[in-house]
Amino acid sequence: MLRLVTLVTASLLLAACKEDKAPEFPTVDLHGRLVVNQDMTNSRQAQGIQGEYFNRVLTVKGQDMAFADFIKQYCADDNARNETCMNALRIKKIDDVSGASRFLPSGL
Repeated sequence: MLRLVTLVTASLLLAACKEDKAPEFPTVDLHGRLVVNQDMTNSRQAQGIQGEYFNRVLTVKGQDMAFADFIKQYCADDNARNETCMNALRIKKIDDVSGASRFLPSGL
């Protein structure tokens, strides 16, 4: 009888516990769209580098968000195992070299 009471009590306690859900990670196209960063373009042209410097802008939950802001907000942990964050960090490394590029390696 004591086992039955203990089992029922434990079941009721477990049923009362609510599972905390992780914050919902948005579905996003990491390629986004490219916009000209006019300040950086002017700076580079003053140095004799021709061409435009682009920044990547993503649409997250219907709102435009700079790629760097997306990484700060959703992928702050460099050790994240989320596939989207891993791809975003790889794209960031490429974009950091000379601005956002339309041409990304396959798989990104």
